[in-house]
Order: sequence, then structure tokens, then C-alpha cells
Amino acid sequence: MVESLVRPRPDISRAPITRSHATTSRTLQRLRDSARELFVRVGYQDTRPQDIARNAGVANGTFYLHFNDKNSAFLDFAEQAQSELIDSLIENLDGVHGHRARWRVVIETIINFGFEQPGILNAAFLDPVLIAPHNDEAWRMYDRLGAMVKMVLAESSQEVSAEYDLEMMSHAICGMLRHALTYSVRKPLDLDKLTDDLSLFIDRGLGLDKNSR
Repeated sequence: MVESLVRPRPDISRAPITRSHATTSRTLQRLRDSARELFVRVGYQDTRPQDIARNAGVANGTFYLHFNDKNSAFLDFAEQAQSELIDSLIENLDGVHGHRARWRVVIETIINFGFEQPGILNAAFLDPVLIAPHNDEAWRMYDRLGAMVKMVLAESSQEVSAEYDLEMMSHAICGMLRHALTYSVRKPLDLDKLTDDLSLFIDRGLGLDKNSR
């Protein structure tokens, strides 16, 4: 179930690592680190390619050796952040059984990810199709989140009603979690209470826990 969440990575195990290749990889990583810092600190709109290059300590033209424009740099940043979160979800869900327990893991993982990397959730999970509406990669990233319900229910013995579009429900739940977390930070709410309430609400909404109180 989780295959659709994981982007295939090319096998480079046999590729010789030349000095030029290593230098290019280091430069790309510096640009990625710089873009990540700026997108989080000042936002997408106020980040310019030349700012990313300057912050990375490279010439402006070097930016365009790795990215076509700011959109592609943002999508690369969002892809990296999404992959980090999804890898954490897959790892933390391993061996966890029962849909309620698995929802708790999802919510706790997202909360911890947000605390450990302040600003990343708001910056990276800004809807990519709003940034690049005509970019197929942006839509692929958007659709990637649509597998979340299937991932959570992968080891559950209970089925969600066939009347639900699971991908649509995944996107709806992602939006709900985002707003609930924003609300909880402003209050602030007890995180255990937040996790319990949300996992129960989702279960009941999907018809998985009708009799629990």
C-alpha cells in the first residue's frame, strides 16, 4: 500500500564517483539547504533565485545549472520534505496494528516532525499545485498524499465503506490535521488529548469505530 508514497530512486551503486560529480553533488546540497532555509524563514513569495545562490555561497548562474527556476527549486524542497515525513511515517507504522493505534502514530509523527523542524510543514506542504498549477510534478506530489488512508488501513482487518473515495478522504484528513495542529498551537492544547480526539473522530467518520465512547 505504501509503494505509491515512495518515489523510485535510481540505482547509482555502480556509478563511479568522480571529483566533478562529488563537487556537483555538494553544490546541489548547498543550494537545497539554502532554499530550505529561505522558503521556511521568508516564504516562497519573498525568496528569489539569487537569494538562494547567495545564501549557498555560489554564483547566481550556478543556481540555474541545477534548477530551471524558483518553482522547480520549491518543488524539489517540498519533495525532500514530503519524503522525510513519509519515511518517518512508514518507519513508525511498522509493526503497529489496529487502525486507532495507527492513526495515533500518524498524528504523533506529524506533530513531532513539526516540532523538530519548525516551519517545514507550513512551507513545504503549501499546496504545490498553487505554486505550479501546470506542472505534472506538482500534481504527482499532490496525489501522493492521497494514499494516506490506504497506508493507515494497510494492516487493518476492517474495510472502509465502498461508498467513500479513499483518495479524496485522504486529502480531506490532511487538511483537517493541518488546521487542527494550527489551532492546537494557538491555544495551546494538550497533545495527547488532541491525538485521542482526532484519531477517534477519524475512525468514527470512516465507520471504523461506531460503538466506541
